[in-house]
Amino acid sequence: MKKFIVDTMLGDLARWLRIMGYDVAYSKGYGDQEILESASLGNRIIITRDRRLYGKAKKRSLEAILVESIGTAERLAEVAVKARLELRADPFLSRCPECNGELSVTEEKEKVRDKVPPQALRAYKTFYVCTRCGNVYWEGSHWENIRKTIDLARSIAASHQRKAEK
Repeated sequence: MKKFIVDTMLGDLARWLRIMGYDVAYSKGYGDQEILESASLGNRIIITRDRRLYGKAKKRSLEAILVESIGTAERLAEVAVKARLELRADPFLSRCPECNGELSVTEEKEKVRDKVPPQALRAYKTFYVCTRCGNVYWEGSHWENIRKTIDLARSIAASHQRKAEK
């Protein structure tokens, strides 16, 4: 499975890739040198909007993607095409959007009672607990928007691929 490191300008994209289940290193504190070293040592693909960082990565023969799109679906589509990624919306595959930790699935409401609003506890059966930071997630109404955005990104990616094949 491909792993990524995302520069500070693309934090939102890092969260989306994590939601789709990809291992994405991200921190607002990363400098160019730290990103380059992490990519090299951790076999991660650099995702950036910074042309200088992209150039430095290429000079070191590191795999890097220069994101030029604006908008969430457009960026997801661009990265999917350039990295040959599957755009997917499945909470069972997701990683923690906050810390990149793996999620464990539980239906034991007692395990999450103190971390979930009472209405979510009543409404949902399955919860996803981050094994690193302890955050708890569930497939609430926001997943409808997540799926719509990913479906739009799939459509945009397919359009780009058709144009590239012509």
